[in-house]
Amino acid sequence: MATQISIPDSQATLKGIMEGLIGETCHQVDFSYGDELQLDFGEMTAYAHPKLAHLSKGSWQLSTRATEWTLRQNNKVLISEIDNYNKAEIDPILWDLNNPEIAVLHKVQQLQGKKMNDFIIDVNSMGLILFFEDNYQLVLKTDLQDDSGLSYWELMLPNEQILIVGPGLSWQCKSIHDLV
Repeated sequence: MATQISIPDSQATLKGIMEGLIGETCHQVDFSYGDELQLDFGEMTAYAHPKLAHLSKGSWQLSTRATEWTLRQNNKVLISEIDNYNKAEIDPILWDLNNPEIAVLHKVQQLQGKKMNDFIIDVNSMGLILFFEDNYQLVLKTDLQDDSGLSYWELMLPNEQILIVGPGLSWQCKSIHDLV
């Protein structure tokens, strides 16, 4: 059973867990469960379940949960999370008002094929910034006032562990087999 840990006491441990993600390539970007952004990194393999065998997943999977996200390149906002279109600087040529989720996905899929170079975890909010080649940045901005009880973001690790960050200033890392 995993213990929930407060970040101020364990920042080095948290960074150590995520360090293996540095240098991995983002191979797949998609939405899961509505507007939760999911990025797949590392070796891509088929899902084990026969009904999902036509789909693939990365050895590392980052999922946003109760978290706003913004994609930037060269410090310019390219797109923000799907529920806040008004925050994004949208290219009208690529924007399809009849199918906005596809337009958002098209923009954020610019990360596919990009190597992740570094990351920063904001110890004051549990926010995360991922730095990619070609000056792309994916910024996950948490809301400490959110009372949904959902984690802010999760990272599936290659060793069948899952890093669950939030809610609040806490995180836990446990076996995927311990998930309820």
